[in-house]
Amino acid sequence: MKKYFIKNDEVIHAESPFQFVTELRQGSWFDSDCTDEEYMKNFAGRYKISSGIDMKYSNAEEFLNILIETGFVRKIEE
Repeated sequence: MKKYFIKNDEVIHAESPFQFVTELRQGSWFDSDCTDEEYMKNFAGRYKISSGIDMKYSNAEEFLNILIETGFVRKIEE
């Protein structure tokens, strides 16, 4: 199990990038009722507006890696 710290002080425990996206979506105020794919697309649009960063969102691994690279998410080693 990996542990991720999100910029809004939330912590997500996930076995895989796919599970990370599902957990992030389920905790969303905006898109918890979407599919994971819809959530990543919608999140990427909001992230572009708030940060100016274009995100790829075609798969969960790429999505998570970009969030880590841009500092929105920090992976915590246990």
